[in-house]
Amino acid sequence: MFFSKDDSEKIGKEVIKNLFYFSENQMLDCNQYIIKDSNTGDLSLFDAGNAISLDGLIKGMEKLNLNYKNITRIFLTHEHVDHVLGIYKLLNYLKEKPPEVFAYGEAARILEKGEEKRILPVMLGLTARRFGIEIIPLQVNDLSNFKEIVISSEFRFKIYHTPGHSLGSICYYEPEKKIIIPGDLIFIGGNFGRYDFPGGSLPTLIESIKFVKDLDIKYLLPGHMGISENGKKSAELSYRMIKTMGSFY
Repeated sequence: MFFSKDDSEKIGKEVIKNLFYFSENQMLDCNQYIIKDSNTGDLSLFDAGNAISLDGLIKGMEKLNLNYKNITRIFLTHEHVDHVLGIYKLLNYLKEKPPEVFAYGEAARILEKGEEKRILPVMLGLTARRFGIEIIPLQVNDLSNFKEIVISSEFRFKIYHTPGHSLGSICYYEPEKKIIIPGDLIFIGGNFGRYDFPGGSLPTLIESIKFVKDLDIKYLLPGHMGISENGKKSAELSYRMIKTMGSFY
């Protein structure tokens, strides 16, 4: 399996005022989202990418007049390689003023212990060195202690534990603006996350998607593929698709 040292610009756009989307680069990377606090200028980053793509994210941010040095918080959707490894490189870039890291339950524990084999499953045959970083124990805020997070006066997200793809998978849901950041739970076009990695479970994934499809969603901002402004319909389609698989489980 080949991974390019891809620092090409991650293409970004403003989805709604002060919420920005940056599309994934190459293989084993993820979509990333940034929310800007219009009062302070602080930036909150949702998911960290695969480290290789961090310089590409910074280039994409510059195009939208966003300075990576203003990132004060990193919120993770789950503990997998393509969403996590960029933390270590970003913390190195921001040594003088490191951002806080937030993850849920098992994801927080894995990062706190620096468990490389839990971040990079053995079945992938990969090491952190392949991505140019070293995994070390981190200080992490465990979101299992939170019911919601306040990003700014404009964005307040509820925290929903939605396992099935991984043990530490969560969704960030903004009910006023009808935004969901579900990580690898659901994607556009009726697609949904894998359940064959350690900690994955098809029955659990089905239950998590069943819960999410009943939320009032407009903006679906997933970990991979594109984004949608018809999130409710997409979530319902994902549930219909995964239910057919569950019937053969």
